[in-house]
Amino acid sequence: MARPHEISSALGVFVGVLLSLQIFLLTVGLDALHARDARLAWTAAGCSVVLALGSAAFYRHLRR
Repeated sequence: MARPHEISSALGVFVGVLLSLQIFLLTVGLDALHARDARLAWTAAGCSVVLALGSAAFYRHLRR
């Protein structure tokens, strides 16, 4: 059985990965806006929203 410290470390790594993905999507979206590629910018924004909603749902699940 995993110790509480191991679980909190794993959750920290998971949150770090989610944050890295959000930063990557922000970078892609801004690059698309500078290149005047609206389709890619909206796709990155949509993926970012889905990721944020998933993160919020994960947070609510952990609070129970």
